[in-house]
Amino acid sequence: MKKLKAYKFRLYPTKQQEVLLNKTFGCVRFYYNQQVALFNSYDKESNPKPEFKSSTLIRQEFEWMQEVSAAAIQQKEIDFKEFKKQLFNKNRKSKLGFPKFKKKSNRQSYRLPNQKFKIIGNKIQLEKIGKVKFVKDRNFPEVFKFMSVTISKNPSGQYFISVLVEQEINHKTKTNREVGIDLGVKTFSTQSDGIEICNPKYFSKNQAKLKRLQQHFSRKQKGSNRREKCRIKITKLHQKIVNQRDWFLHNYSTRLINKYDFIFIEDLGVKTMLESKLMSKEISDVSWSKFINMLIYKADWYGKTVHKVDRFYASSKTCGCGVKNQDLKLTDREWVCGSCGSINQRDLLASENILKEGRRSLGDITNVESKVTSSMKR
Repeated sequence: MKKLKAYKFRLYPTKQQEVLLNKTFGCVRFYYNQQVALFNSYDKESNPKPEFKSSTLIRQEFEWMQEVSAAAIQQKEIDFKEFKKQLFNKNRKSKLGFPKFKKKSNRQSYRLPNQKFKIIGNKIQLEKIGKVKFVKDRNFPEVFKFMSVTISKNPSGQYFISVLVEQEINHKTKTNREVGIDLGVKTFSTQSDGIEICNPKYFSKNQAKLKRLQQHFSRKQKGSNRREKCRIKITKLHQKIVNQRDWFLHNYSTRLINKYDFIFIEDLGVKTMLESKLMSKEISDVSWSKFINMLIYKADWYGKTVHKVDRFYASSKTCGCGVKNQDLKLTDREWVCGSCGSINQRDLLASENILKEGRRSLGDITNVESKVTSSMKR
């Protein structure tokens, strides 16, 4: 089955190419901020409906915007139209907030369609930029189709390209194995087959160094070169933490996809949990949402199944005999069932219950879908 897949590479532009790239980032950011300002200025009582100018008219109005690729600004125009469409979509599950202005100090990016770039060996030819060298650490598949490329720059000044291609992704061999996973903070995950994965806590390990750098940064004079150098050190440390965490999550999620056909996890309300002042830092560091998203899209690629169990299911409190321990506290890692007398380890019990509940709920969904399909055929 054909799927979309992105290949990300490190980009190494020359000094002249860096100037052109930064001009393109600036023009795209300028156009987007103009659209945001116009969108947020709308008032039902006093102002009429705002008239959004197309990217072509904006480029004609500001001559300096004609120095960069028109396709980059057109793609941002398409993105903003899609955003407005999704903002007022009543059928959307997660509601979007109103747009915010883009800052020069944050991550910068722009996108080009497949007609506006070409890959030649270890160089990519970008419109109005030229041939830019990149590190080609992996090859594209034999049969594929270029869709688009996103050129980005992180706050520490590193450039990247993300090439989106359409390719055939073969399903992995079936293993006929299933697993329930209980995600946690102290232990990253506990599987129903008894395997425990420790939480690496990359942010916590680097927190002392980060605090020291931020203290140095606060003492530097605004606008000085030393302040800018210190800022880059802080952004590089943040980037290192993100890279370490992504490496861990990618390795673990790929291992699960290779080993199991059915993966059952709890539908966690991470957004609500982050509102807690006591655990918000630890929950952000563990990155449950990113891990679950990785599992879902990799399962879709390779023909595996990831099923979420209802978040209100009492997986930690329900003994194997069916009795619920309503007095169970978060600090209780083991508890004895008052009915059958069995000693339950909290995380292992939760993963086993998630597996059982996942089998049941997935079976119910499958039965409903089969009944709907048979009725449609009639």
